[in-house]
Amino acid sequence: MLRASGDAALGGTALHDQFCARWRPVQSRCTLCYVGVSRAACGNASALSERLDTLLAEYDRGASPAPRLPVRLALTVRHAALDERHSAVRMLADLQMSWEDSRLKWNTSVWGCGRAGVSAERLWLPDVVVVSAATRGVDPAASAGQRARLASDGRVEWTSRLDLSAPLALRLDDWPRDLHTAVFKFASRDHDSDQLDLTVAHAEAQTVFEAGAWELASVSHSTETWRRGDGERRVVAWALSLRRRAPSHALATTAVLSAAALLLLAALLLPPAARSPLCACASFTAAIWLISALVRLPGSATTPLAVELAGALCICGGLAALCTALTRRLAAVTATPPRRLRTALAAASALCSLAPESEGGGAGAWAAAALLLDRALRAALTVAIFIILCLYL
Repeated sequence: MLRASGDAALGGTALHDQFCARWRPVQSRCTLCYVGVSRAACGNASALSERLDTLLAEYDRGASPAPRLPVRLALTVRHAALDERHSAVRMLADLQMSWEDSRLKWNTSVWGCGRAGVSAERLWLPDVVVVSAATRGVDPAASAGQRARLASDGRVEWTSRLDLSAPLALRLDDWPRDLHTAVFKFASRDHDSDQLDLTVAHAEAQTVFEAGAWELASVSHSTETWRRGDGERRVVAWALSLRRRAPSHALATTAVLSAAALLLLAALLLPPAARSPLCACASFTAAIWLISALVRLPGSATTPLAVELAGALCICGGLAALCTALTRRLAAVTATPPRRLRTALAAASALCSLAPESEGGGAGAWAAAALLLDRALRAALTVAIFIILCLYL
């Protein structure tokens, strides 16, 4: 009994394999024939145009597809640059919008095509506009002449070409390694969030190849609510971060500030008589770079940190030369020192050596005072120079 059942099962399996082997070529030919018919139908522009005309004959482009329609937005940046002369950011991008319109559905098996393109002027379009303050350029509504893509399930995709320019308050604190952010906001013109719900479709990676002085560092998006009148509207904002691409300026700034600081430190190690030339050279180096940098810098709301530090190095060089002259003048005094000065020098001599110092000698007391003043001023200038280097480097 068991053997008979097994033989029957094996016989059924063999028949099934024979049937599949004979049916598979027929199935492949049918599939190729159906694909060929579908491609022929999609490639027949006149037939597809007639069917679209029939579909859109009673289509009301002035009526919204639904009382509350979700619209998904995606921004693809193609170019972004900063105009320092006019303090503005220019962006070339594609604003992709997608939504569902049940009035645009069709039967794929009848049409033989699942997607079609049609002029956007024949469809209902979301009234999404730029609402950023003082932003000018090509508005999304001005791109209605472009074609929209339709799917058989009623999905509509429309891409608007943008050429926008937004003002920017330049902050050059980190020049020449500064980073600036411009925000572009989009919202509906006449519909609140209960009628048109704007969302971000996806956070796509932006790849922009630029050859200018600016590169796109990042693109981020956010959504917020804008209250206007009695209703609330959903606002979608994209923030573009632009980084200055100036490695030569950064290298030159680092080299000049480091050279000026090293010259000052070397000058402070020398005796007062040989210190002034190096102090003047350090100040001159920083001043020359400062003049050349100010010629290239545009007007901004802040002063670059590198410029402030270069000015501080110029001041340190002048103070070092001034302190040198003061200590030499003080050491050359021959008058009798006051008693308070002697008391202060006696207390200071317990902490550090103030040679040459001779008790009761006027010239020795003034020389010791000049030595103490020189040490204090050199210590203060050394600390200031190290703080300047740490702030920039």
